[in-house]
Amino acid sequence: MPESTSRRLKSLVTGGSGALGGAIISALLARGDDVVCLDQRPPAPSDAAYIPVDITCAASVDTAMQRAAERLGRVDVLIHAAGIMRTAAFMDLTEDTFQDVLEVNLLGAFRVAQRASALMMAHGGRIVLVTSIHGQVGVEGRGAYAASKGGVASLARVMAAELGQHRIRVNVLAPGAVDGGMLPNPAARQGWVEATPSNRVAYLKEVAGVAALLTSEDASFVNGQVVAVDGGVSTVRQFTG
Repeated sequence: MPESTSRRLKSLVTGGSGALGGAIISALLARGDDVVCLDQRPPAPSDAAYIPVDITCAASVDTAMQRAAERLGRVDVLIHAAGIMRTAAFMDLTEDTFQDVLEVNLLGAFRVAQRASALMMAHGGRIVLVTSIHGQVGVEGRGAYAASKGGVASLARVMAAELGQHRIRVNVLAPGAVDGGMLPNPAARQGWVEATPSNRVAYLKEVAGVAALLTSEDASFVNGQVVAVDGGVSTVRQFTG
């Protein structure tokens, strides 16, 4: 049956203190959601509540999710935008670095998504896991990051298959280069601009808008999908810089 539109959505955003997470929070607040930001540090001043969390620690995630559910009364939406990037050529990539990235990006996503799903079982929900273009294409120096984000996308497909019967939709948002956040330097930014058919990087509000769309009633039959917001670069041109 269709999702209900008669109630104010109660939403969680992890990584909400970052540039993209903050833009997502703004988009959710603009549509009228009650929002809790989950991050290691407080966000910029907004109408969102803040609860600290360390997504590498299961106990911290458990506590934060419980506090968020108590504050909101229920959880309808999770947008998981927390993550880290470490760059190294494949032959220089250390096991410690690889493990650190997987711990945050892949296991962190698993911890947060599993606990949020448990809070949604009784009434349904909408989950968006933010990955990256790097989970879809090969870019030099991004081995650990790409592996973690590709893993998150695979996890989301399984979640969608298993949780759909509980009216929980799970989708993946895969941005390309964005005008804030992890883009490392101006030279790298220009490389993405030149490789992208749209001849620019994404604006934060564009990515946040798609995150909001995927958790809206308009996307009520969208489930198990990876939605790229990359100006076409992942499907049209090869990028190696």
